[in-house]
Amino acid sequence: MKWLVLSLYTTIALSMTVACSSGMQRTVKQEVDKYNMKSYQSGNENQRIHGTTLNTTFLQSLKNDCEKRGIRLTHETYSEGLDGNISYSYFINGDARDFIMVHVYPSESDRIREIAEIYDSGDGKGEVSALSSDASVISARGNTALVYASSGQTKNQYRDDMKIIFENLLDRLKD
Repeated sequence: MKWLVLSLYTTIALSMTVACSSGMQRTVKQEVDKYNMKSYQSGNENQRIHGTTLNTTFLQSLKNDCEKRGIRLTHETYSEGLDGNISYSYFINGDARDFIMVHVYPSESDRIREIAEIYDSGDGKGEVSALSSDASVISARGNTALVYASSGQTKNQYRDDMKIIFENLLDRLKD
């Protein structure tokens, strides 16, 4: 009888060890993929190939409008927030000193709150200030905000062009 109970406990312990180790292997593989940027790259590739976002048309319009003005958007990346927002960023003409960000939020109230938090003037009023974060153009409407930022010697080189592009895009968005 003791041998039966002992073999039963041994079998249960062995089963649990195997089950835990396969789960642990899966977790380790996921962490390694994150570290190696494999998850990020496959997500970026999936977004580009399948257009798995409702913002694809808007982003394509942004790229086309920029291209018409001789501005090439490069190094596209995107990130998803925990609250359902998504942000896209681009370098302008491959230069990290000039870049734009497109923020899309679930609602206009979320956009107002988050953009004020990110680009707050620091005066405690919650007003967006381009000077406080070196962002030279911030245009927003509805649940969408577009930000142009620049630094270094080329600071504000594309300011006027981006202001026109942003306003035209946002005007078309409300139609």
